[in-house]
Amino acid sequence: MHSKLLKAAFVVGACVFAFTGNAFAQQTIRLAHTAAVSHAHHQAAELFAKNVSERTKGELKVEVYPSGELGDQPALAEQVTMGALDMAVVSLGNMAMYSKKLNAMTAPFLFENYDQAHRAIDGYVMGWMNEGLEDYDCVGLSMFDYGFRQTTTKGVEIKSADDLKGLKIRVPPSTGLLAAFDALGANTQRIAYSELYTSLKQGVVVGEENPVFTILADSLYETQDQLAMTNHYFDCQVLLINKTLFEGFSEEEQTILREEAINAQNLTRKLISEGESAVVKQLQEKGMHVTYPDRQSFIDKMAPAYEKVGELAGKEEMQELLIAIKLVNQK
Repeated sequence: MHSKLLKAAFVVGACVFAFTGNAFAQQTIRLAHTAAVSHAHHQAAELFAKNVSERTKGELKVEVYPSGELGDQPALAEQVTMGALDMAVVSLGNMAMYSKKLNAMTAPFLFENYDQAHRAIDGYVMGWMNEGLEDYDCVGLSMFDYGFRQTTTKGVEIKSADDLKGLKIRVPPSTGLLAAFDALGANTQRIAYSELYTSLKQGVVVGEENPVFTILADSLYETQDQLAMTNHYFDCQVLLINKTLFEGFSEEEQTILREEAINAQNLTRKLISEGESAVVKQLQEKGMHVTYPDRQSFIDKMAPAYEKVGELAGKEEMQELLIAIKLVNQK
């Protein structure tokens, strides 16, 4: 890819570079995420690393750090924006600390299915998100599916929204998720994900909510016997790269990174959307009882949640997102 005119080596931080003429011959990109190695996100990250290396003939080498090895998602996002980390996979809820309008994407029941969500992300959300991050040293290359979030409990069957009233349930510190379960009258608890399994096992909380892939990968089924397919929130996570780093690559290298980011994204879409039913079956085989609650009973209670999300995201931004999602899905 680059002519070899002269060779010199030097070290910057933890990365070793070799100079050939006026271009880098090798550069290491560190990519971190918080998913387990058995999760689709790790498979996508590994595919990205493999393809980038092959297409650049080894000039760009991507090292993948899974399972929160380099920190939780807020820490990873901060590291990327500060240039201390090259790339990370981070939820839009965590990116809302940099662009408050991104809180709008945490609203519950935005999408009915995967196709709707993918159309909105490709047709509107990616550009909208990056506009909100323009003042920070980062840019999103693609969006990994994390899956629709479902609700699990121990000993409590969920058939409608009323069954969650007063239930002690762990909810992550995402604006929309907290607002949604508060609107249902649940007793929401903010517990770090690293402490969730122990909290469920010890009965500190009765339930939690996550995509089925996480419930399986992190063995949450060992502490929960009920799985309610509430589909209350479509969870997606941005493949984020430090902007200064990205803009320092050649146009050809930038193109490769963008294209392989989309290929990695598409792998998550295939594994998550097409694999969800198989994962639900595996959870049933492991002893979980599955219900499909009345969706409308949840939606009817969401007005306070949308009000709360709108206050944080900006009511105009919230409305613009809702209109954009509707228009994109009408095409």
